[in-house]
Amino acid sequence: MNKTRLINKSILIRTVKTALAALLAIIVSQELSLDFAAAAGIIAILNIFETRKSTIEGGLKRTLSAVIALVIGGLLFEYFGYNTWVFGLYLLIFVPISFLLKIELGLGPSSVIVTHLLAFGEINSGIILNEMALVFIGTGFAMLTNLYAPNRQDELNKIIKNIDEDMKYVLNLFGTSLVKNFDVEVYEHKISELDGDIKRAINLAVLDSGNYIENSNYLLYGLQLRAREIDMLEDMYYDLKTIPVEYSDGDYIADLFTKASKYLNEGGNIAKVKKRIEYLKNHFHMMKLPETHEEFAIRSAVFQVFKSLDEFIDISDYINNKLRY
Repeated sequence: MNKTRLINKSILIRTVKTALAALLAIIVSQELSLDFAAAAGIIAILNIFETRKSTIEGGLKRTLSAVIALVIGGLLFEYFGYNTWVFGLYLLIFVPISFLLKIELGLGPSSVIVTHLLAFGEINSGIILNEMALVFIGTGFAMLTNLYAPNRQDELNKIIKNIDEDMKYVLNLFGTSLVKNFDVEVYEHKISELDGDIKRAINLAVLDSGNYIENSNYLLYGLQLRAREIDMLEDMYYDLKTIPVEYSDGDYIADLFTKASKYLNEGGNIAKVKKRIEYLKNHFHMMKLPETHEEFAIRSAVFQVFKSLDEFIDISDYINNKLRY
């Protein structure tokens, strides 16, 4: 399933849920003989968010907003009369309160409900019940239809598998680059692809987390760790660019990357790569000091590569052996 198809499916699902919630809210409101029944449908539309979590939070905020709006609007209309200019006064009071309480997303529907008071020209318990029923019915059907949320974990696991394979491929490329001349665009293109894949996967995992899908938080954490690994790959890429192909000890580093690529998901063997990193660190420490600025820059890049690769392996080891989905 490509990105465009995934987006189209998401739009279709949200469209169906929105239409269904609005329709049911209006029908139920009409069956209960509520005044302004269509307002329940509008409230339902406004309460359909992308995830279950955001829908619940949005519904609660809009309900609180409606209660506060009815109290403020009712008091003002009763005191100053049911005049249009009083509605403007209501807004002058209600808008800043909404922002202070962080319930500003309820401004629209709550203010529509207050206009109903203006239309009734009075306020009593029956009218209050009518308006709150519209809010509860609209919000309730929005939450009900949003109980359905697509499980994207199969898609996520597929993307994660591709990301892991691509990272191993890049590590192998790094090793090859130290003994052969490679076009830098080969790395840049693959790292750019990895960056795009990890962002897309994180977005999907965030949606699953917001929909309370089982294991989604673990997947999200694992993806955030992989994003850090990609940062490490980028760091290594820029350091390796400063190491020329003719560098005399390049074969040692190339072999290190080849082994890291081969054994990345194998706990026992990857531990050998870490030992090899320590051995090479000691080897380079025992070498005579660089005599030129160029040699110093290369030596510095080599040690930075060791540091980044070591951290990369630690993250990978944690993902494979300690992070359980």
